[in-house]
Amino acid sequence: MIQLIKNSLQKAVLEIYPDFSGEIELDEPKDKLHGDFSSNIAMKIAKDLGKNPREVANEISDKWSVASDKWSVYFEQVEIAGPGFINFKLSKKGLSEFLGNILKTKDDLIGTKLLEKQKFFVEFAHPNTHKAFHIGHLRNICLGESLVRIFESHGAEVFRANYQGDIGPHVAKCIWAIQREGIPENLNDAQKRAEFLGKVYAIGGKAYENDEKAKAEIIEINKDIYIGENQNLIKLYKMTRQWSLDYFEIIYAKLGTKKFDRLFFESEVFQNGKKIVEENLGKIFTKSEGAIVFEGEKYGLHTRVFVTKNNTATYEGKELGLAFKEYEACPDMDKKVHIVANEQSGYFQVLFKVIEMLLPKLIGKQVHVDYGIVKLTTGKMSSRTGDVITAEWLIDELKNEIANVIKKSEEFNLDEIENIKEKVAIGAIKFVMLYSASKNDISFDLKKAVRLDGDSGPYIQYAYARIRAILRRKEDKSPQPPLSRGSKSPLDKGDLGDLPFNEKDFGLIRKLLYFEKAVKNSTLNYSPHFICHYLLDLTSEFSSWYAVNRVLDEKEDLKNARLQLLEAVSKVFKNGLYLLGIETLERM
Repeated sequence: MIQLIKNSLQKAVLEIYPDFSGEIELDEPKDKLHGDFSSNIAMKIAKDLGKNPREVANEISDKWSVASDKWSVYFEQVEIAGPGFINFKLSKKGLSEFLGNILKTKDDLIGTKLLEKQKFFVEFAHPNTHKAFHIGHLRNICLGESLVRIFESHGAEVFRANYQGDIGPHVAKCIWAIQREGIPENLNDAQKRAEFLGKVYAIGGKAYENDEKAKAEIIEINKDIYIGENQNLIKLYKMTRQWSLDYFEIIYAKLGTKKFDRLFFESEVFQNGKKIVEENLGKIFTKSEGAIVFEGEKYGLHTRVFVTKNNTATYEGKELGLAFKEYEACPDMDKKVHIVANEQSGYFQVLFKVIEMLLPKLIGKQVHVDYGIVKLTTGKMSSRTGDVITAEWLIDELKNEIANVIKKSEEFNLDEIENIKEKVAIGAIKFVMLYSASKNDISFDLKKAVRLDGDSGPYIQYAYARIRAILRRKEDKSPQPPLSRGSKSPLDKGDLGDLPFNEKDFGLIRKLLYFEKAVKNSTLNYSPHFICHYLLDLTSEFSSWYAVNRVLDEKEDLKNARLQLLEAVSKVFKNGLYLLGIETLERM
């Protein structure tokens, strides 16, 4: 239906202004009395031509009306408003046709494939081995997983990449502490090993800050790991590195990130990065006080060091080695998306310039999706590691909050209750992480995150479960599925304009119209928050509808029509939550 309006509007525009080459956008009017969709195309054209926008709008509307006989039945009115908006209000038949199309669509509800035949390389997660998987990594992986799904919904092929810091001072601090503390005998699973690594990393970190002798020893361990000749040290390093990677796999699975196409590591790129810098000395890089730098001021940027005066690659130098590795893994990428905290914005501006000079095929293809910090509203900024809020700690805290919210019911056994708590906790975390525009900082309120009557993931999950409960009750009462071709619904009989709906029913259908726009906005802006806000609006609309309408005890035709409406709403909920990486629950 949306595409029909855009195509027909574009056809009318081209008949009057054949040189027009822009894209026609449809927006949701702020005032519902103005219709279901609004286009500002007349104002764009008028500005370019120096004409009166209302005159242009009237010209387009008249041309559209003349050419639209075959689909005019789908519209109740088309009018000009304000300085030159063209507003469209769908008729009941148009809304019914739209609802029928949702029901006919099997799974994917996104009709416009903006990114079809494009290949996106998305680098996200980025946990460092030998350290805790903390709340910042949670925001990163929630954002990355959601964007991957959103890109895929618009037809892109996505290469999932994960760059991890597995070498450097943080590893040396951990190894130093292990050598002194020893390894307990009971570390027989990934969870215990991860907790142990978090504990010894905290010990090593404090020693590095407060003990000069320990600091010198840690620096020496770091050098030895880079050199790789001390076999006992390398054996311990590789074993503990694998402990971290095993634990990360558990966290990834728990968060719904089931795969990465390639794991990249700092240890595999640092030497090549240094080599690339040295090979381009005098071409792209220059010497400065013994170090090798890129003079960014020449390009309106700032200078950054790529190889230190001690002849080691910096993060910038390593990133060059990574860029070449990633390009080898995915040479046909159309877009390369780095999901990294906003404190690295200046870093990426310089880095992108250097990479484009070395790899011209990446010019204009690199994007830094930056995000703000996450903190708790309580101000509590430590976990059992002593340093950071870990992912496991936050999930457990939310499960405890959920246990205080949900009622004990004989309908669920203990395993089912645990499953509900886990999925709702993950849904609560993901929604908080994605609700704000990615650039914004987040204050995480544990109690607000799990509310069933507020701006939260569980609020939306619960709305979906309520709809599925209604549809289950219909199935329990009837040998026929609720949406069978034999049901007495105008949708099934083809009488699409004769649905026995009230204004609340049609209002709920209208809310479904804007799902595709929310996904498109999230795609173009690299931020899933548009989908979050849309799903909250849909939940509110459904709750308002549910408060005044009945389903199963209505007359047969109205009952079946509303069951089909609820089926369509549940499909949109499920699609939207999937794009956020949030699982649905059939029962809550």
